[in-house]
Amino acid sequence: MRKLRSVLVGTALAGALAAGIAAAPAQAATATTASAASTALVVQAQYAKHWFSGSSGYGRGESRGERSTYKGSWYYANGRYYFDLEAWDHDRDRQNTYVDFSYHDNRGWHTKRFATGGHSRWTFSYSARGGFDGFRTHIGEGTSRDFDWGTYYRHSF
Repeated sequence: MRKLRSVLVGTALAGALAAGIAAAPAQAATATTASAASTALVVQAQYAKHWFSGSSGYGRGESRGERSTYKGSWYYANGRYYFDLEAWDHDRDRQNTYVDFSYHDNRGWHTKRFATGGHSRWTFSYSARGGFDGFRTHIGEGTSRDFDWGTYYRHSF
């Protein structure tokens, strides 16, 4: 009986030792994966996206559902501010939607106007070297002399 017990204990010990040796490379791979994941989190945190959105005002006879809307995001990376802007004109009244994107730098305020009759997306970037320190956006819908402007979205850095 003692011999059988010794053989069983020896077999269990050898099995545990073999399992530990086999698990060592797997643990090393897990540690490498965890290290890569933490590095990816640091990079992702470094380039975190920030969101902004808005909607136009609405004229006579229009409901809230017919207002134009926009959604955008920005992030800072490698000395530049990157923007992604998307706009929708929800009513089908043959009037355009206008998104004014104004930014501020060492030379003052500058405005870019984007227009769409349905759905459009724009991507652009600005260097931080010129003193880029903030932006504001708003959206309007209508003819060139009559815009239903929404409120401004403002952001400073």
